Amino acid sequence: MWNDQSVAGGGFFNSPNQFGNVTTPNQGQNKTGRRASRTAPIVIKQALHSGDEGIKIWGTEIQIVSLVARVKNIRVQSTKITYTIQDITGRMRAVLWLEQDAMDEDADTSMPKIEVNDYIQVYGNVKTNKGKKVVMAFKIMPVADVNAITFHYLQCINNKLKMEADSKKTKTNEDSTFTSGLPANSMVGINDNASVNGLNARQMMVYNLIRASTLEQGISKQDIYASLKDRMSNVEFGNILEWMWGEGHIYSTIDEEHFRATDACF
Repeated sequence: MWNDQSVAGGGFFNSPNQFGNVTTPNQGQNKTGRRASRTAPIVIKQALHSGDEGIKIWGTEIQIVSLVARVKNIRVQSTKITYTIQDITGRMRAVLWLEQDAMDEDADTSMPKIEVNDYIQVYGNVKTNKGKKVVMAFKIMPVADVNAITFHYLQCINNKLKMEADSKKTKTNEDSTFTSGLPANSMVGINDNASVNGLNARQMMVYNLIRASTLEQGISKQDIYASLKDRMSNVEFGNILEWMWGEGHIYSTIDEEHFRATDACF
């Protein structure tokens, strides 16, 4: 699934001069609520797949994003620097506009000390430029601690799960408010076969197991069926899996026996 060997498989140290000391990242940088500040850590795939209205995570609009990625190319111009950056989910451009006052005083100090193959942390807004997604950066810093790379991915997962839980909690409260106002003899009920994102209840059982996996390679077909063998036959399970794969709800990773959901964080 992720073929960037610079991160997977021990490639952290391809740029040995960048990481001087390996220490635990400072986890107390910002403890304010993300939903209020509209800031969030993301991976490049989320930026590339965002709509024209910007990035949303479980209904929450994200105005400022944080990315940790490797620099693959640097293009310096008189007013801006364009970085081609890549993480384990994709590649895109980050544009940093240079401040004219700083350039007039000292051109060397106005440009971040970053080289190709360095890891950087980018803060900015995701915009669409000529049909392509670009990060308009207002701050770029070299990553001085190798642990910060892994820590960033963990933050992405944790943030997504937290926003999902908050979204479902809000929806549950709204549903409770709605149903509490119905007459006692109301015929409103829940249909077990109701479709969610085009999936019926039995398909959702398979989908939820795949989507819950946080492993890089996803979950194996054998492990999925082991959890469902008491609830459906192997033939039915195989048909559901094949249908979801054909419809694009899931995709295979390291081989045809391991799967991830297409709307997973990475």
